[in-house]
Amino acid sequence: MAIRDDLITQITTNTAFTSNVSVSQELPFESGGSPLYNKNMGTVYVDEQQISVEQLYRTLDQSNVNTTTTTVNAYLSTDAKNEFNDIDTVVANLLIARNAVANTIDSTSDYEIEITDDVITYTFEYNFITV
Repeated sequence: MAIRDDLITQITTNTAFTSNVSVSQELPFESGGSPLYNKNMGTVYVDEQQISVEQLYRTLDQSNVNTTTTTVNAYLSTDAKNEFNDIDTVVANLLIARNAVANTIDSTSDYEIEITDDVITYTFEYNFITV
């Protein structure tokens, strides 16, 4: 889980400036029917890696050259009534955490927002492509 570990380390570094956000080493399991990131607002949880392998091309000796896409999701929930003053900076710092992962030919990050009752959940998706 080297990519997950690298992301956790970089997210911890990138969010050290704010007292509102912490980073958990735990996976975002559910407890009592609710994900941990909803119970522990202000804590970033990084999920397990999901790996997908696709053939890039076949060589003359019938070998395959494959691309491997590793996807990792991270979650952060906040109270909608008391959202952080610097949430835009926190989101930007979580998005650029992807730069800490080395030996990739491409890396992307994106996020979605979901509002349920008075909880805002940010879901970050990191994609890393290697050959």
